[in-house]
Amino acid sequence: MTLTNPALSPAYPELTRRLADLSAIEEAIGILQWDQEIVMPPGAADARARQIATLAVLHHERLTHPRHLELLSTLQGDGGGLDDVARANVREAARDHRRASRIPPDLVRAWGEATVKAHEIWVDARKHADFERFRPMLEHLVELAQRRAAAIDPHRTSYDVLLDEFEPGMPMARLDTVFAPLRDFLVPFIAQVKTATDLPDVGWLHTPVPVDLQREAGEAIVRAMGYDFHYGRLDVAVHPFCGGAGPTDVRITTRYKETHFTGSLMAMVHETGHALYEQGRNRDLGDQPVSRPRSYGIHESQSLLWEKQVGQGAPFWTWHFPRLQERYAFLRGLDFETFLFGLNRVDFGNFIRVDADELTYPLHVILRYEIERDLFSGKLAVRDLPEAWNAKMQAYLGITPPDARLGVLQDVHWSSGSFGYFPSYTLGAMYAAQFWRAALRDVPGIPDGLATGDVGPLVGWLRTHVHRPGSRWETDELVRRATGEALEPAHFIDYLRAKYTRLYRLPAGV
Repeated sequence: MTLTNPALSPAYPELTRRLADLSAIEEAIGILQWDQEIVMPPGAADARARQIATLAVLHHERLTHPRHLELLSTLQGDGGGLDDVARANVREAARDHRRASRIPPDLVRAWGEATVKAHEIWVDARKHADFERFRPMLEHLVELAQRRAAAIDPHRTSYDVLLDEFEPGMPMARLDTVFAPLRDFLVPFIAQVKTATDLPDVGWLHTPVPVDLQREAGEAIVRAMGYDFHYGRLDVAVHPFCGGAGPTDVRITTRYKETHFTGSLMAMVHETGHALYEQGRNRDLGDQPVSRPRSYGIHESQSLLWEKQVGQGAPFWTWHFPRLQERYAFLRGLDFETFLFGLNRVDFGNFIRVDADELTYPLHVILRYEIERDLFSGKLAVRDLPEAWNAKMQAYLGITPPDARLGVLQDVHWSSGSFGYFPSYTLGAMYAAQFWRAALRDVPGIPDGLATGDVGPLVGWLRTHVHRPGSRWETDELVRRATGEALEPAHFIDYLRAKYTRLYRLPAGV
């Protein structure tokens, strides 16, 4: 990073050193959280809560230190002493400071301790399908989240403040206008898809595959996608995720089920999409806010683009299907079109969001968004969540979960206090469709490359337009520069309509 006129901004090098220290603390917390999910003994939960809470307080103290504010104030008033990248770095750092400086230290500590303890309580409640085991802690987390939101900005609704943590510039008013046309399209369209008949047999999807073989096959595809194991690793977790500590330490996880080999495979493809974003960040600025992913929705766009547009598409499997057949003998007699249908099939009876198909998945997310919105507005109480959850599942997907494990307790997010995170998943799907459309427009050879095992053209486009820019621009500007327009839900709707009309042989114009 360079300064247009360094003499005007002697505060900038000091600020970047302070920001690098803050980044190091965040990375340490990231490793502790990864360890908790992967290898930490259960008895260490209380100690881990204390460790993370202590680091969170240390981070908060440094971020809200008077000198930090002094540097930011000086640089924000410099009037042209910084280049555009440095100005963006200051903008992002100021945003972090603004949010953090308004939260009192005792609330920071309480939040850190509660979110660590809540995870173990959620795991136990989910295991026993007993929402009442989790309800008191969830009520506490909601109360703490409301206190945090009120401290950050008492003039905005609490849920808008929480949303802003994950999706800057995407308040409820805009989310409602983005999600409403998608929901209104999906509910009747899925009902139409459900009427399709004479479909390929997908029984082969449940053929038992040993976990070791799944791991080998999945790792081969992960490597072929460009994931660099020199800067990462692959492990097993209850809930697949991508974590770690910055662009040189990017760790992915999956979970295995012998009778559902595509589940672990597509989870690996999905998390590798996240990891490619992290590994593709500007490493020269890797400890600075400007290099961070723009938003959670943009991050999710990268995992979903690889999982859906690429990982469930014909070009990708033109190369990889024969290699998968070499490993899995039961696939050798399966024709290519039947395999593709199986990967993209709509599972109308599925209750679990992470196992949902591409077509029904957005309704799982919209359901959660609407519940959170109503929870923080006071329309719903925590005790009402199981009933509200089941009612929306029935209204949107035509199914009712038989117990809380398959319903309201299925997601880890509330136990970590991630209220406002769920919308990012479907925003990501929308961004993914829009990025994919633009990438094919700019680089028409991408499908041919995928068909020969060459991901270079696609990775190159994503590196240029999404990964390396990081947070240099606000979200709408990033998307405009990459695609020519801000987020437009119609692209995702058109993509889904065309794809599933073809797969399910629906009449034209449905």
